[in-house]
Amino acid sequence: MSRGVLALFLAAAGLAIPSTARADGFLSPHVGVNFGGDTSKDSLNVGVAIGTIGNAVGFEFDLGYSPEFFGDEVDVDEGRVVTAMANLLIGGRHGAFSPYVAGGVGLIRTNVEDLDSLLDIDLVKNSFGGNVGGGLFIGGGAVTLRGDVRYYRVFNTDDELEDLLDRRLAFWRGTVGIGLMW
Repeated sequence: MSRGVLALFLAAAGLAIPSTARADGFLSPHVGVNFGGDTSKDSLNVGVAIGTIGNAVGFEFDLGYSPEFFGDEVDVDEGRVVTAMANLLIGGRHGAFSPYVAGGVGLIRTNVEDLDSLLDIDLVKNSFGGNVGGGLFIGGGAVTLRGDVRYYRVFNTDDELEDLLDRRLAFWRGTVGIGLMW
C-alpha cells in the first residue's frame, strides 16, 4: 500500500512542477496594403517585425513604410507614412496554426509634400499612435508564413495634418510575410 501511495504522490508532484517556459524569437519581413481610412487607394506597405513569442504571449517591434500613402484622397505630390510600433502579442505558438491578437503604441510619422498648390505644404509630423488587430503564424518549423490585419490611429491632435485630412489619421493595414523563427 505504501508503494502505491508513494507512486501516486510522485505522479502528482511531477504534474505540479511547471513546464519550462519556451519562447521563439522571430524576424518577419512583410509586404501588404493600407486600406480604408485616410488612404484612398490600396497603397503598398513594406516592413519588418522582430520579436519573441512564447506559449501564451509575445512582444514585437514592427516597422512599416508606405511610400505613396495618400493617393488621390488628399491633393499632394508625395505622402509617405512610416509606422514604428511596440506590440504585445497574445495567443502564443501552438503547432502549425498559431493565431494571435496584437496591440501596441508607437510613432506614426507622416511626410506630406505639396509643391503644386498655392499653400506649398511641406509637413513632416511625428505623432503618437497605436494599433490593434490580429494574425496567424502558419507552420511550426523555423520558417513560417505570417498573415496580419491591424487598425492604426494617431492619438494626439495635429492642427495642420487634421486640416489637410479633415480628421485624425487612421487606416487599416493587411500584410503577409515570412516568419524566420529561432
